[in-house]
Amino acid sequence: MSVSITEFGKTTAGVPIQRAVLKNDQIEVHLLTYAALIHKILVKDRKGDPVDVVLGYPAPADYELNTDSMGAAVGRFANRIGGAQFPLYEEIVHVTPNQNGNCLHSGLHGFNHTVFDVEPTPGERDSVTMTAHSPDGTDGFPGNLDLEIQYQLVNSGLMIRYTATTDAPTVCNMTNHSYFNLNGHASGTALGHRVSVDADAYLEMDDTSVPTGRRIPVAGTPMDFNEEKTLGLDIEADYASLKQACGYDHCYIIRDTGLRHAAWVTGPQTGIRMEVLTTLPGMHLYTANYLAPATACKDGAHYQKRDAVCLETEEFPDAPNHPDFPDTTLLPDTPYSSTTIYRFDIAPQ
Repeated sequence: MSVSITEFGKTTAGVPIQRAVLKNDQIEVHLLTYAALIHKILVKDRKGDPVDVVLGYPAPADYELNTDSMGAAVGRFANRIGGAQFPLYEEIVHVTPNQNGNCLHSGLHGFNHTVFDVEPTPGERDSVTMTAHSPDGTDGFPGNLDLEIQYQLVNSGLMIRYTATTDAPTVCNMTNHSYFNLNGHASGTALGHRVSVDADAYLEMDDTSVPTGRRIPVAGTPMDFNEEKTLGLDIEADYASLKQACGYDHCYIIRDTGLRHAAWVTGPQTGIRMEVLTTLPGMHLYTANYLAPATACKDGAHYQKRDAVCLETEEFPDAPNHPDFPDTTLLPDTPYSSTTIYRFDIAPQ
């Protein structure tokens, strides 16, 4: 078991970036202070060989120059805010529009573009804590917001704990945007992965991928993953939600509350299986429908559309504009907190 923190290149502006490596006998995780991102996750396949199961880039500047938030911590408000505005008490808050008139992943200066500080987590083993500050008014979001992200190895898994505080009412929704391929990050299409999701419904999206407010039952539709199936089985189905998003790009409503199971994903070539557990109400299933890196990828890989699957645990997208969605308001006396675990093993044969 070990934790190491070393220098790892610079941003395009010359800001130094650090790499933190967490390692035990089952899993090795590499984290970068740029965007508090997950750079590598190495786990053993059915033969006992280590496999890197997250897509990534070789240098910090590559993460900075691409727009896919690969591996990044995303917030203040992950996913979309429709019309780049929302009500907060007696005011309408206007935030930066950066996609189809909406605010995606907090605009231009979210945590997916921020350099964090990193330290070993006091009193813990196999753990580091990354911290960053978002000043009042960043991309229009009110309140000074301080974020802590704790990354900790838990046996064969990586636990991510988010904590945020503010000095004025604001909104908060944090996620991690890792692109997973359990056959190995450079192995090509992920459509052969087997997937199950503990959800009876998903959020319907409009033509700009903002929730309409309707919860759509998955039963009898290509959106149903309650029984394990391959990711590509229904992805080209003649179904409006899939055609509108060019694949899966939807928030699933995870059953129950508290820290609980949300999904299984298995890479058939390696046998590596990942379980997702979360305290959050939703999980965004995204099949990398628009993945098109502008710079070189790790190990000389060439990633393409649908070479990965993202499982972004989250509050509901556009929640501030939907009073019947779980409340994402953050107040000075009520810190934000959530936990997500990505846990790995070998699938039974």
